[in-house]
Amino acid sequence: MLKTFASAAALALLASPALAETWHVMGATPAELLMMETDSRYAQPNGDVSVWTSSVKVGEQEEPVVKALWQVSCKGEPRIRPQMVVWYDGALNSKESWTATRKDGFQPVVPGSRGDLTWQYACGKKAWPISISGSFGEVTGAYANALAKLVDATSEVAAR
Repeated sequence: MLKTFASAAALALLASPALAETWHVMGATPAELLMMETDSRYAQPNGDVSVWTSSVKVGEQEEPVVKALWQVSCKGEPRIRPQMVVWYDGALNSKESWTATRKDGFQPVVPGSRGDLTWQYACGKKAWPISISGSFGEVTGAYANALAKLVDATSEVAAR
């Protein structure tokens, strides 16, 4: 499982160079890493914020990386709506995408969910513990390698 994750990370590092972006870790488990990119964060006059998030999944063979654009309501009740989702293969080639329509409206944020993490970070309710700048591939690979090392260290401690 970790080999697949490391392979995706290695392929991500080899992806074609792109403009530097600042990505932040929102959460991580041994199975998945959740990040948010803030350089393209857009705050609208009505208080809504648009942000990109990404998840890197351990053990996912077909589409280990998912990138999504969210619109988050930072005023009033916490609400969120997807605007676009792009699924990538291990070489960071986009495989499939989905774009919202006008009828895909806001949904309430479920406490403790990924949407809640996205809402909290996008609206400034939580501070960033870790951030790194680089292309999407570089950042995904760096975080994937760090997570793999953490998982290995945790497994080694647990085995003792």
